[in-house]
Amino acid sequence: MMSRHFARIALFSLLMAGSGMLAAQTPAPAKTPAAKTVPAAKTSPVSATEVAAPVERKRPVRNPELYSTTVELLSQGEAARNAAYARALVQVINQLTGRTDAGGNPVIRGALANAPKWVQTSNANQSASDTEGNTLVGGAPVLKASLRVSFDPNPVDSLIAAAGYRYWTGERPKPMLWLTIDDGRGPRLVTSQQLNVIKSLADRGLERGIRFLVPQGSAADLAAVPAIQNLDGKALDPINARYRNGTMLIGKVYRSVSGWSAWWLLWQDGAELSRWPVTEADARKVIATGADRTADYFAKRDSSALDAGRSGVVRMEISGINSLSDYVRAIGFLQTHASVRAVDVDVAVPGKLMLRVDLRSGVNAFRGLMRSNSTLQPLGPVSIALPAAAGDPADGSAARTESIERYLLRN
Repeated sequence: MMSRHFARIALFSLLMAGSGMLAAQTPAPAKTPAAKTVPAAKTSPVSATEVAAPVERKRPVRNPELYSTTVELLSQGEAARNAAYARALVQVINQLTGRTDAGGNPVIRGALANAPKWVQTSNANQSASDTEGNTLVGGAPVLKASLRVSFDPNPVDSLIAAAGYRYWTGERPKPMLWLTIDDGRGPRLVTSQQLNVIKSLADRGLERGIRFLVPQGSAADLAAVPAIQNLDGKALDPINARYRNGTMLIGKVYRSVSGWSAWWLLWQDGAELSRWPVTEADARKVIATGADRTADYFAKRDSSALDAGRSGVVRMEISGINSLSDYVRAIGFLQTHASVRAVDVDVAVPGKLMLRVDLRSGVNAFRGLMRSNSTLQPLGPVSIALPAAAGDPADGSAARTESIERYLLRN
């Protein structure tokens, strides 16, 4: 393949010389290093049946809030901001898909360099906190800068489709969290007055794209403790009905021989969806696992495939090829793009390239990604009539057409 491209370059340079065009080779863009993947919490095997996700999928609906996230900003320099944008993009894709491993996808890694171009708004903030959430350490505040980032939904959706991920609809339940914690002094209900106790679950929920509600702590709420301890969704339904929320995450966390253990029950509209145990040395990790399995269930049930278009070999026309450097830049861009398996040149003449490009992702997803890059501008597909093949009827009833993806090389 490489020797064939070298031959094409040599031939194209002769064509350029004959047309009086200048030739100056530009290097192909460098590959973006992989971002780190956030590890999922460890859980014990599920010991009860989980309701199978229905075949019917919800129609994808956008929620603008899910295209925003907050990441740590290590410094105010441009390099640090761009790195923060890349981390934010990975986090947003995790939110939109319900996954935790988006940073490991080669198509997504290849697009991280574009993250700054897709930012719609970003706001830096500095607060005092430490890794435990405290504002003071030894009497002195610890300053920590963060960056709130919002992305343009269009290229993000195209990237999700190109990566082959399913899209978790933005219309998501907000489970009411009925949680008791027993540290050896008896089970106590977590209410809106103890939000710091469930900070690990709330934070993990935001990372996974799901929010939780908590009871206010009224006398009626406190009467729910026996039902929670028994993981009895039916008994809890009448108490929960006051909040007009049909989705509940019911959990009991308690000290155990191995540290801290929990049992969780996911309940919706009068039916059990999933039930699972977990044990960890750290109580905060145990509490956070409630968010993980909840997100896993609803993301699997309520996600659907985006229209990425057909993958495989497509014909492509690139105009604006006015020099040998243009030729090298266009070919180099495609050869190093994570969505492209291979590139073969059919025709290379001054002004235009005709290519056959083997796409890993669908053609619609690739076209969407190109709308926000700095190399190729989509001009839209066009259908052309192909010559009649031998043996085709003379009346033209077997006439064939082929679609060509057209692009313009940006200056």
